[in-house]
Amino acid sequence: MLKRTLVLCFTMILILIMISAVSVIIARQKVIRVGVDGFSAPFSITNSFGDLSGYDVDIIKAIAKKLDYKIEFKIIAFTGLENNLNNRLVDVVLAPMDSNTPENQSRNIIYSKPYFFNYLTMMKIKGKEIKLNAEGDFEKNSMLCIPNKPFILNFVRTHYINTILKIYNGSNLAIDALYENECDVIIDTKSSNEYYRTKHNLNKLEIKPIYSDDAYNHTYKIAMSIHRPDLFEQINKGLEHLIQTGEINKIHQKWFSSDYCKQ
Repeated sequence: MLKRTLVLCFTMILILIMISAVSVIIARQKVIRVGVDGFSAPFSITNSFGDLSGYDVDIIKAIAKKLDYKIEFKIIAFTGLENNLNNRLVDVVLAPMDSNTPENQSRNIIYSKPYFFNYLTMMKIKGKEIKLNAEGDFEKNSMLCIPNKPFILNFVRTHYINTILKIYNGSNLAIDALYENECDVIIDTKSSNEYYRTKHNLNKLEIKPIYSDDAYNHTYKIAMSIHRPDLFEQINKGLEHLIQTGEINKIHQKWFSSDYCKQ
């Protein structure tokens, strides 16, 4: 009788251990480790308390909610994001990097559907007339405010040769200069111009895209390890849900005051 009781107790303990182990495995499977830079407004922003916010943060949270996943965010220096993904220290990476450029292509990384399209824009005071000639150049001696971003400077110096450039250490400083009539127009990315206009409720400003074959045109996608094809399928499923239901548009409106649109 005692022997039977001991066997029964041992069996029950073994079953409980197995159930606990399975529960732990399932719990681990339902967690997405997300790598973000944390200092790339408006995509991922870290406040003084270490709290994360941003367009990328809201996108992955909405996807995780749809898929019933939990998220563990890891703030990683921008230059270290790819290594962390390749070394399987994170499951996915969201950052403002063009997934189509050769330097961002890797045999170990796969990308989701696009979740953001970035390109060059011009921003000016509403009602102020800005004239362009037949070649698409500004009038001679037009004053352009430019944030100190090499790719923008290269584009402007190549295409707008008759203009006067004023270079600022930050998009927000360029906007201040525009409001103080130190220049006629700002040339910056869609993400920066729309974000700062939204953040500071600058309703007097209007933004227009710059059309050029060699302009800055970047497509942002969620990066994942090639070793997680299951996650790739799920992330795309969740992202498509956001697009179809219009939830991605609400997130886009929150950060940029404009509609998300496929290209």
